[in-house]
Amino acid sequence: MIVNYFGIMGCECRFDAQGAFLAAPNGVPVPQLQQFGFYYAQDGIWYKRLSPQESAYLQSLGNQPVVVLPAPGVGAAPGAETGETPEEKKTADKLCVLSLILMYGVTAVSYAMANAGITNALYSVSGLAGIAAFILMIVVRVKYPKNKFGKVLMIIYLIQLALGILAFLALMIMCQSCIHDCRGM
Repeated sequence: MIVNYFGIMGCECRFDAQGAFLAAPNGVPVPQLQQFGFYYAQDGIWYKRLSPQESAYLQSLGNQPVVVLPAPGVGAAPGAETGETPEEKKTADKLCVLSLILMYGVTAVSYAMANAGITNALYSVSGLAGIAAFILMIVVRVKYPKNKFGKVLMIIYLIQLALGILAFLALMIMCQSCIHDCRGM
């Protein structure tokens, strides 16, 4: 049986005790094979082990000469569940890591430098780095809305912001309480 697997035309379908696997034809670009989970074997052929659902689907088709995968409701291309290509994921992840470095790395370095006695402009640098981190997170969420790292980073930053606002409100309430108590004496 010949399987056209996510645009890789002419894969040979083979079965063993574990299910179905595909042997890619010669001439397919290596990055495309790697993107779809093919691995290079000692016999010089690129193979792809299919999921149990895909294997069952192919077995149910019997002797059809050519089959196209994905079939409706069977499997998905790598990245299809998030709707982003590997290049987009890589770019979004780099931006998220840069955002984390700006948010927490610069703050840690600023704190260490302040403890060492170097205090000129450290607080403004730390504050600007935090703002830049938020902006990068927003850029990731707008440009790559289905990126999981970006979603998690947004949740972390929003929780951090909410806790900061709650801490500020608690401080204001404590100050108001102290001022109110001082008037009564």
